[in-house]
Amino acid sequence: MEIHWPLLLLILTPFLIGLSGLLSRNRGTLDALQCGQAGILVVSVILVAEEVLTSGPLSGLFYLHTDALSVWFSLILGIVGATGTLYAVGYVGEQLDRGAISFKRFQRFFILFDSYLAMMLLAVNVDNLGIMWIAIEGSTLLAALLIGFERNKGALEAGWKFVILSSVGIALALFGTILVYYASENVMGVSEEALRWGVLHQVADQLNPEAMKLAFLFALLGYGTKAGIAPMHTWLPDAHGEAPTPVSAMLSANMLTMAIYAILRFKILTDQAIGPLYTGNLLVGFGLFSVAISAIFLLTQQDFKRLFAYSSIEHMGIALVGFGLGGVIGVFGGLWHLLNHALAKSAAFYGAGLVLLRHEHKIVDQVPGLLHGIPLAGVTFLIAGLALAGMPLFGLFISEVAIATDAFTRHPFIAYGFLLVLTLAFVTLLYQILRMVLGTPVEQKVLKLGQRCRSFATVAIAVNLGALTCIGLYVPPGLSDLLGTILALFGIPGK
Repeated sequence: MEIHWPLLLLILTPFLIGLSGLLSRNRGTLDALQCGQAGILVVSVILVAEEVLTSGPLSGLFYLHTDALSVWFSLILGIVGATGTLYAVGYVGEQLDRGAISFKRFQRFFILFDSYLAMMLLAVNVDNLGIMWIAIEGSTLLAALLIGFERNKGALEAGWKFVILSSVGIALALFGTILVYYASENVMGVSEEALRWGVLHQVADQLNPEAMKLAFLFALLGYGTKAGIAPMHTWLPDAHGEAPTPVSAMLSANMLTMAIYAILRFKILTDQAIGPLYTGNLLVGFGLFSVAISAIFLLTQQDFKRLFAYSSIEHMGIALVGFGLGGVIGVFGGLWHLLNHALAKSAAFYGAGLVLLRHEHKIVDQVPGLLHGIPLAGVTFLIAGLALAGMPLFGLFISEVAIATDAFTRHPFIAYGFLLVLTLAFVTLLYQILRMVLGTPVEQKVLKLGQRCRSFATVAIAVNLGALTCIGLYVPPGLSDLLGTILALFGIPGK
C-alpha cells in the first residue's frame, strides 16, 4: 500500500499535536505547537488536493481514502481548522491571562480541541462507512466535552442536551449503515469490502432498493441531527451559545459540514440504486423547513452567539436544497455554499468572541456601535454578516442564485418557496447585524483585550475574510477542476 505523506500529515498532525500537549510544561511550547499545526494543516491539505487532481483518488493505510469529494470537505475542515487553532491560542490564552482558567485547563482544552479536529478530518478521508461512523461518533464525544468546558450551569446543560440528541442521531445513522451492509452483502457476500465506499460505488445499481431507501432515511435523520437540520436542530443554539467561542466556530463551520458530507455519501449510493427523486425530495423538504425555522428565530434572538447558531441552521438548509435539486447548478451551489459559509461563519464567531471577552455578555441590545467600540469585531461582523445575508460580491450570493436558478429550471414552485424563506432570513439576519455594528456604543465598563489575543484574532480573521472575498469574485482554476470531478461522483457531467 502506497504511503501518501500529505494525507497522513493532514490527519495525524492534530492527533500528534494533541498528544504532545500532554507533555507541554509551559505556555510558549503549547502555543508554538498549535501554530505549527495550523501551518501543517494548510500545506498538507493543499498538497493532498493537488495530488488528487493530478493522479486521482488516493488510498493509504488503515482504510484511508481521499477522492475529490473528500478533498473538498478536507479543504473546509483544514483551512478553518487552521484559523480556528490560531484564534483559540489567542482566545483561550486571554482567559489564562485573566486567571479565569488554570494552565492545566488551558492544556486540556487544546488536547480536546486538536483531537476533535483530527476525528473530523479522519471522518471525511476513510473508505469505509463504518469507520466514518466511528470517527463521527468520536467527534461527538469530544465535542460534548468541549461544549461543557466552562463548567457553568448553561454549558453543562448544553453539553448534556447535545450528548442525548446526538446519541439518538448517531444510533439512527448506525442503523442506516447496517442496512447498507445488508444490501451490499446480498451482492458481494460476507466481506470486509461490503462497507467500502469505492466498492459500493461500483455495485450500487445492484443494491436492494427498499433497503437503500431505509438506509438513506436513517442516515439523513441521524447525520442530519449532527448537521443541525430542522426539526433535529434543537441542541444547536444551546451548544453554540454556551461553548467556548473557538469551539462554537468549529461546530458551525466544520462539524455541521462534516455531517453533510456523510449524508452525501449515502445520497450518491442511494441515487445509483433507485434514482435521485427519492433523496432529492427529502433533502429539499428538510432544507426548506430548516431555512424557514431559522428565519423566524433569527428575528427574536437576543444572544449574538445563538443568532449565528440559527444562521448556521439556515445555511445548512440552503445547501441541502441545492443537493436535493440534483442538477449541475444546484450541486455546484450546495458545494460552493458550504465552503463560503464555513469561512464566513467561523469569522463571525471569531468576532463574537472578541465582543464577549470585552463585554463579558452576549446581549445584542447592549453592544451597538461595534465599528467604533471594537473596530476589529465591528468590521468582522459587517463583512461576515453581509456575506451570510447573501449580499452580492460574496460567494454565498453566487451559490444562492445558482440554487434558485436550478429550482426555477426544474421545479418553479420550489423556487418560489425557496426565495420566500430566503428573503425572510436575509431581512432578519441583516437587521440584527446592523443593530450591533452601527450606532453609538453604550457607556459601560469593558475589559481590555491583551495584545496576544488581538494579534492571533487578527490573523485568523484576516485569512478567513481574505479567502471569502477572493473566492466571491471568481472560482480559482484548481477549485473549478475539483468541482467538475465531484459532479461526476453525483452522476453529473463535470463540463
